[in-house]
Amino acid sequence: MNFFNYLFKSSRSIINILFTIFIGLTFYFTLTSSNLLLNSQTTTWVTMVMLLGLIGVIIIMITDNFVKRFAHSVYQSGWLGMSVLGILLLIWQIFFVVATHPAIGFDVNMLHRAWINPNQADVRGYFSQNYNNLPILLLQNWVLTKFHSTSWLIIDFVTLLLVDLSALINIVTMYLASKDKVKLLWYLQIIFLAFFPMIIIPYTDTWVLPSVSLILLGFVGMSNQNLNLIYRILFSVIAGVATAITYYIKPSGIIPAIAFVIIGIIYLCNKINKKRLLKAFCLLLFLLGSGAATFVLGQNIISNQEYISIDKSLEIPSIHFINMGMSGTTGAYNPHDALMMAKLPKKQDKIEYSKKMIRKRLKQRGFWGYISFLIKKQGYNTADGTFGWLGEGTFIFTKTPASTWKWWAQTFTYPNGKNVSVFRFISQLIWIFLIGVLLFGWKYHDLISDGLRLSLIGGFLFLLIFEGGRSRYLIQFLPSIMILVLILWQSSREIITKILLATGLKKMEVSQNA
Repeated sequence: MNFFNYLFKSSRSIINILFTIFIGLTFYFTLTSSNLLLNSQTTTWVTMVMLLGLIGVIIIMITDNFVKRFAHSVYQSGWLGMSVLGILLLIWQIFFVVATHPAIGFDVNMLHRAWINPNQADVRGYFSQNYNNLPILLLQNWVLTKFHSTSWLIIDFVTLLLVDLSALINIVTMYLASKDKVKLLWYLQIIFLAFFPMIIIPYTDTWVLPSVSLILLGFVGMSNQNLNLIYRILFSVIAGVATAITYYIKPSGIIPAIAFVIIGIIYLCNKINKKRLLKAFCLLLFLLGSGAATFVLGQNIISNQEYISIDKSLEIPSIHFINMGMSGTTGAYNPHDALMMAKLPKKQDKIEYSKKMIRKRLKQRGFWGYISFLIKKQGYNTADGTFGWLGEGTFIFTKTPASTWKWWAQTFTYPNGKNVSVFRFISQLIWIFLIGVLLFGWKYHDLISDGLRLSLIGGFLFLLIFEGGRSRYLIQFLPSIMILVLILWQSSREIITKILLATGLKKMEVSQNA
């Protein structure tokens, strides 16, 4: 075995071990999540209907019946069944947006205030400090200008469009990666999006999804050696442009791009030759060139913008978010640290304060205390299947659901909604399923699956180091999660089947011809 083969195999082993550790921790924390707790205080007739429905689904799955045969026929019908369920999902999403579109708090509220009047002193101060949110403000303002409106309803419909666009791009990516899994991904995303109320949160988490999906499409297309080199170059340009756009909307969203570059280099070591190296260099050149050109264009747009007056010297340094990532018990947003960033006038003072707090917190915890903190933080970062719904300060300004027809959507999602626990419960079950597939699919490996694994490892590490504490930050990685779940689906099924056979929970099927 030469050095390059050793580097290839050892790198894949390290990625697999790290991924299994992270996903194993997440799976444990998903199973122990409070979202699965239903008590008498939160139980309504809707809860009972939901529980009976779950029992019915289990019975349908383990027995031979008309409903199961009908569902199978719909699945086998191909594009007809896919189109019908896709239309039904879209109808539900439109109904949900129309019935809710509430005023949102936390950072989204500052965006909304800036759409209406960017000259308010505290609004200018916010975007001076949180300079990273300026691109999303300019983008949203440009969109709303086209509609001549600043309403929550319009911006929520745009958010819905972007989320669904991301799902459609994922379908194209899956077609390139594994054609036979396209239908499964379609239905999986329909189920997931039916319980994804973040379509009414017009923030970077959702608005970055299409460009993140385009990053994956670009890299999967680049890696497809069955395609003509011209097409692979085109995909590299798509990946480069999408990476630059993603960086401006949500910088951490480019982690999959970095991961795929690394994994591409690792896989080159497996069968290294001049022809492959030349093609890889050509693709990398177009990737970097298109990304750099888009980045420069973005810089010019932001630097020359006249929509809002910004004092860039007030920008909060990155080390502040590392400091907050070490604070409290969850490593989440820390009001005191945020206040200090507003009080300290000079950037260097902000940096020195953050460094001092980092040293203090590391000393207080000690080595093993900090390791324990990171293990628990992994749970806070990834275990919540609702993605931190209602978890931010003043998440939704309207607390109580209406008594009209809108109740049917609001009771599951508003702070005082009686059936929020039902939404949490169902979302958690879906999340347990997704994480379980990722955990038990450890045996399958190829360039794409390992690239997606490394993307998620990078995401987990980023959230452990920087501000985290809630799973809302995982939304940007949903395209990677969805595609990886389907790639690992068959391998995961085989492992789970072996476990069930070994424990006696499943009987060995005997052939009738035996």
